Amino acid sequence: MGSRGYDLFWGSLLRATTVSHRALHAVSGGRLGRRFPGGAQVVWITTLGRRSGEWRTTPLLAGRDGADWVIAGSNAGQERVPGWVFNIREHPEGSLQEGDVSVEVTFTEVHGDEALRLYSLLEQGWSAYRMYARNIHREIPVFRVSPRAQP
Repeated sequence: MGSRGYDLFWGSLLRATTVSHRALHAVSGGRLGRRFPGGAQVVWITTLGRRSGEWRTTPLLAGRDGADWVIAGSNAGQERVPGWVFNIREHPEGSLQEGDVSVEVTFTEVHGDEALRLYSLLEQGWSAYRMYARNIHREIPVFRVSPRAQP
């Protein structure tokens, strides 16, 4: 658990899945791939790169908590924190697309009991999140994603 072999296998699988998902999304004009096999909701977050200054779009599984979304930097249970987490920590405003709807959002990292509660919502939507939490030795960053008020 949390081994180089695990990280190599799941990291390769995650990269291949992400590349495939991006291609499916592009070819279908966003009509396909809105849910992951098993029913988990897929959203696309757009964040500002902390070093590049360029906007980056990443597909993620998400849960809902009222009007907010919940995402986590599980990185499929790998020890390495995904790059988008560092972008959000540096620049907490971006956008989230769910289906045909794109919303300007603020990303807020949560901790303690709130992080545990929100992470359990993700586990309900995608049971592999339980495995991810068991397999790594780092804390999985959890974020509340809230729509920003439009002027």
